[in-house]
Amino acid sequence: MIQKMMCGLALMGCALSANAEVQGFDWAYSGFLPSYATEMNPYPQYGDFDPDRVLKGRFYAEDLDHNGTFSGNEVTSFTIDGSSFMNCTGARRCGLSNVSFTPGSALAFDTYSVTEYGQYGSGWSRTTHSYRAGGSFYSVYENDWSSQGGAVYTYHFTPETKFAISAVPEPQTWLMMGAGIALLGAAKRRRSRKA
Repeated sequence: MIQKMMCGLALMGCALSANAEVQGFDWAYSGFLPSYATEMNPYPQYGDFDPDRVLKGRFYAEDLDHNGTFSGNEVTSFTIDGSSFMNCTGARRCGLSNVSFTPGSALAFDTYSVTEYGQYGSGWSRTTHSYRAGGSFYSVYENDWSSQGGAVYTYHFTPETKFAISAVPEPQTWLMMGAGIALLGAAKRRRSRKA
């Protein structure tokens, strides 16, 4: 019985891994130089380098041309802090371009999102986020009721900015691990019955 179950699980694992070509990655950049500006005072005011500031996300991609690099139309999902930058709906618009990742190097991307509510002059507001790996990422907050106008918070990449990336475990990895634990439990139960 256990041998048949092990053979079945092995075949299922092979079938799943044969179909699994999309790969997922968790990534993070940490350590940035902050700056702040407003419409009334457009010259950026710089703060101290912040080693604890983190920009993180996840992406899924399939190396369709088998060249070892994930780019452009090979990316199927891209999120930053849990927000998608490929599938935006409603008041939020977004876009993603210049994506490139070769394992062993840093992730490159250029993305934005804009969320706008109301009409100008009657409670209008707009929030813009822009991220360019290797350059900077910023948030712009605008509305029609503040005397300061828009405010821009920017975080600049520096030579001290660090990059980290790790593969997201594939579903069949979790399935095989669960199956292995179940087999160990079944084998232990079988032994205890014989004893």
